[in-house]
Amino acid sequence: MDNENESKLEKSRHSASHVLAQAVLKLYPETKLGIGPAIDDGFYYDFEFASPIEESDLKKIEKEMKKIIKKNLPFEQIFMSREEAIKYLKAIDQEYKLELLKEIPDEEVSFYTTGDNDFIDL
Repeated sequence: MDNENESKLEKSRHSASHVLAQAVLKLYPETKLGIGPAIDDGFYYDFEFASPIEESDLKKIEKEMKKIIKKNLPFEQIFMSREEAIKYLKAIDQEYKLELLKEIPDEEVSFYTTGDNDFIDL
């Protein structure tokens, strides 16, 4: 695979991880988000659910992901100062994202949002 296609594939996987997180939060709003990177053979996302989920929940999550994708909303990269990012992550009670933020040395932090600003992720 050439570099251009690899870049597109990584971007798709990165987007898919954000869609997964958005779907999970929509269905289970008390969920804590961990890290959710694109990796060589796909993507993953670490979640801490308020209560255990079952296999049947996976179908619900998949259905919600398809709804989000069907809206065809653009992803937008936005930036916040470190101070704004800390304030935002505290306000939405995402303690693991605050931990990840400590590992980012930049004073300006990038987030990704969907076109309807229904979801913002580090």
